Amino acid sequence: MRRLAINFGRRDGQAVIIVVVAMSILLMGALGLAIDGGQMYAHRQMAQAAADAAAQAGMMSIFDGTNATSGHPFGTGTPPLASSACTKTDGRTPCVYARNNGFGGTTADTVTLSFPATVSGVTLSAVSVPAFAVTVQRTLKTGLIRFVGGPATVTITAKGTAALVGEVSSQCVYVLDPSAQNAFQATNGSTVALSGCGLSINSTNSDAATVNGGSTVTATAISIAGGDSITNGGSMTPAPTTGAAAVADPFALVAAPAVGACTYTNYSKGSGTWAVTPGVYCGGISLHNGAIANFSTGTYIINGGGISFAAGAITGSGVMFYLTGSAAADGAVSISNGESVTLSAQTSGPYMGILFFERITTTSTVTFNGGASMLLTGTLYFPATSILFSNGASTTANTAIVAEQVSFTGGTKIIYDPTGLKTGLFSKSVALVQ
Repeated sequence: MRRLAINFGRRDGQAVIIVVVAMSILLMGALGLAIDGGQMYAHRQMAQAAADAAAQAGMMSIFDGTNATSGHPFGTGTPPLASSACTKTDGRTPCVYARNNGFGGTTADTVTLSFPATVSGVTLSAVSVPAFAVTVQRTLKTGLIRFVGGPATVTITAKGTAALVGEVSSQCVYVLDPSAQNAFQATNGSTVALSGCGLSINSTNSDAATVNGGSTVTATAISIAGGDSITNGGSMTPAPTTGAAAVADPFALVAAPAVGACTYTNYSKGSGTWAVTPGVYCGGISLHNGAIANFSTGTYIINGGGISFAAGAITGSGVMFYLTGSAAADGAVSISNGESVTLSAQTSGPYMGILFFERITTTSTVTFNGGASMLLTGTLYFPATSILFSNGASTTANTAIVAEQVSFTGGTKIIYDPTGLKTGLFSKSVALVQ
């Protein structure tokens, strides 16, 4: 019987080996790609979370002003601001948040802070630092893929951009009393011009707004929860919308500053030039008889006694006057007798745009009269008090009024703040925009 003999030649054996090796390489490459790709994807997701958290934390710090007041400031120069890298022990807020989310603590990581002036598709607020970005990078060593000709390392990158976004209020005068008659008044030939903004009156009284004696009130829009009485040559332009919904107090949630020990008691100065510094003024501030005073930037806490400026000149930028107390005169403000006053509110922090801030438990009065000339940039916030402009007192700055009741018997022009940042009438929030 013949036997069948099969002879595998050398070339055939080599072909089988080549096929086996090629398939092994392909399998190893596929496995390496799967393992390393999964690793890169996981780290990319973690990097994005870290970049987003750091960007939001940094923008919140800028919004609150703590980026400038902390022991590790950032974003405090003059725009355009240069980018910078975090160190492994960096105490700046965004750097800390990046590390807390797993990035920036090793030499394999790079965390970069930058301050874009524009963001595609987003309208940024007109502030010194409108947007803040954090870029996170990490260099990873590859696994199996390097053995099939792939790279030994790969770099994953993620970027988070946060910005201050929100809406500017269209109102510049808010009358908050819910039921009073004559909650808003313009009488005796007064001229009230709200340039570019509206008037809202919350009183549901049938005579919530009174305009008479040839007085004129102009605004972009006028809304009244109740009704109006326009008589004796008075006018409101445009015609008010009556029966409107009440508007919310825009500063109701703003926390009052803490009242500490007295820095000064019954502070009173007459003729002369005075430098006034922030602090707690127990018994109030009185400047009279031609006193010339400059208020340094900061917060002035008036614990009882109120404020009285008469027959002199007052200046100050970046200031906020907080009035508190429980006596009948507490919270009172009087600017009169030809006083010249030029004051502007703080431009950042929790009291941004608030020039006068009242929190009292008794009824008081705020009067601007006697030919006082005022450039008051900021909001006059008196939610429990009536404000009276009389006898030729005037203001022509970016001013807003938020008060229990408002009366005019003299000419007043209020100019709209389109950014909302000078008056604080900007519904602010920090959001990721990219």
